[in-house]
Amino acid sequence: MRHILAALDLDAHADHVFDRAVQLAVHHGAKLTLVHVAAHGEGTETSPEEVALACAESKLRKLSTPAGLDVDLRVTAGNPAHEIAALARETGAELVVMGAHRQDPIVDLYFETTAYYTMEGCDAPLLIVKNPAHGPYRRVLAPTDFSSCARRALRAAMTIAPQAEFHVLHAYEAPLFAFLRFTEEQLERLHKEHISRVERDVRAEMRDFLVRHADQSVPEVKISIERDDVDAGIEKATMRLEPDLMAMGMSGRGLAALIGSRTQEYLKAPFCDLLVAP
Repeated sequence: MRHILAALDLDAHADHVFDRAVQLAVHHGAKLTLVHVAAHGEGTETSPEEVALACAESKLRKLSTPAGLDVDLRVTAGNPAHEIAALARETGAELVVMGAHRQDPIVDLYFETTAYYTMEGCDAPLLIVKNPAHGPYRRVLAPTDFSSCARRALRAAMTIAPQAEFHVLHAYEAPLFAFLRFTEEQLERLHKEHISRVERDVRAEMRDFLVRHADQSVPEVKISIERDDVDAGIEKATMRLEPDLMAMGMSGRGLAALIGSRTQEYLKAPFCDLLVAP
């Protein structure tokens, strides 16, 4: 990666986002743009918006970055999702890093997260940081449904964490016995077919990764199959593997995403750091 954009809200959890963004920028030798977006009306009568922006810029300048790291600071006001997406497009950022969503059960019933609306406005993968950064990512869980966006998420994760151990997960639900009657042999054959399909898909992604990133080491990839509800399968794998990064695709945008994507729910409440590819 050549350019990373990190959006900081400058609260108590901003350190997690800043530390992870710096770690990735140093590892990849990438330029790092740090941005703070003040929502309209953030200032007060005694401290107008201009003062709030000046204060935010002062806080950004006090952040300690490693010597030699190319850092650009941006402070602006407006709708955070729109401003972050616009800056990502303007700068050509290849990764956008943000903090985890602050859950509000009532608001979350009616509104999507800033992260979701940011993805609506740009094509860069989005990294949601939930936990403190303790060095490079060690273990990545990548659920796959064989869609193009799931493949892009896997490639993006391999790019930002090439030294990690990868677990590619496919979860599927067995047919309802009330409507379809299968013998144990047929179910076992179905299970083996799913395993073969996942293995073919993962091997294809590995070949593509090698072509695109011939100078990088190949991640270790392990395949997991869960014959279960998709959400339950992901939860089981997360509890078993304890990944520090999960990579998922956003299946479509607009109406398609509203209907079909589980990724939106993980944007609101990720198990760990979450990488999402559009």
